[in-house]
Amino acid sequence: MPLKLIENIWKSNENGLGFYLINIFQKFDTDLSLKNLLQSNILNDTQFGDYKLESIPDPTKVYGSIILDKIEVSDFKILDFQELRDEISEYWKDDNWGADLPIFKENFEIAIKKLYEYSENKRTYYYINIEKINPEKLAKPNFFTYLISIISTLENSDKIITLTFGLD
Repeated sequence: MPLKLIENIWKSNENGLGFYLINIFQKFDTDLSLKNLLQSNILNDTQFGDYKLESIPDPTKVYGSIILDKIEVSDFKILDFQELRDEISEYWKDDNWGADLPIFKENFEIAIKKLYEYSENKRTYYYINIEKINPEKLAKPNFFTYLISIISTLENSDKIITLTFGLD
């Protein structure tokens, strides 16, 4: 599935307590299946903006700490917009959050506002959280405190949006 990156927004908190990444792609194919999106390299570290992975020999083989050739469709949850908000809200209840939780919340709300331009309530969201996948699918060392990625599609739209939130 041919994709063209048309917008890349990467912002990090000034204290280094988290970042968000929004990528908006234009697609040139009608197949929106998650399998095809993953095969099209929609998750690719070259899309992390100015962020670079120096400790991993081939950064095109990982997305954050996710080893791309080990990731499967079954590692993602398929959600609608309200389910996505609920999933994130539930994740925020984890007892291990520290000073970076308010920053993650702020980053999430900023990124979600971008979705309002793209029929956010009608989109399908494919959600992955590195804390919920098999550790064998993560690069070693995994230097991310948290990393969540969302691939968003909308039937009959040529725009695919990825949202990524993390702290490394």
